Amino acid sequence: MQLSLVMIQGDLDDAEVEAIYADVGYRDCAVVGQPVPGIAVLGLVEDERERWPQREFLRHCRDQGWTVIADESGCLALLPSERWSALANRRGTRVVVLHGEPDPGMRAFAVHEPGGQRRAVAVCEDEREEIGVPLAIEAAFRGSQLPIDDLLVLVAGLGLDFERLNLLPPYTVTAAYAPSWA
Repeated sequence: MQLSLVMIQGDLDDAEVEAIYADVGYRDCAVVGQPVPGIAVLGLVEDERERWPQREFLRHCRDQGWTVIADESGCLALLPSERWSALANRRGTRVVVLHGEPDPGMRAFAVHEPGGQRRAVAVCEDEREEIGVPLAIEAAFRGSQLPIDDLLVLVAGLGLDFERLNLLPPYTVTAAYAPSWA
């Protein structure tokens, strides 16, 4: 399972989310269906896939004081960190990026604070890179490998209930052509 999320503290409106998609390079974005609870997103995507061939499905919701956006390819989470730091500074709020690929794969997180501070950790097989001062929540991590469960602990430490995010809040689903660099 790939986990690729960008979480922005605060409630971004749809126009701001669409601007992020456009800035990344997603083209011809079109909202599909009506917003659905997180548990129904995959069903909506599967129902719409034939109608929107060769498009990627993006989704976003607002819940618990955060705006959460995700894409199927992970392009959002793999953007250069400067983009997310700039957004944190511009909005004066925290931006958290999570990315986890299937085993052995890569696991990474970055927390961008307004004012330019950043904590980032990336683990790929046995290599680990770190930037910034460790967060207090990292003491709860199980080891140096940074499994998906540790990323979920990080999210919980920031005040987001990941299980709730997967079930309850209504997600807007958008079909778009992936960025040309992807």
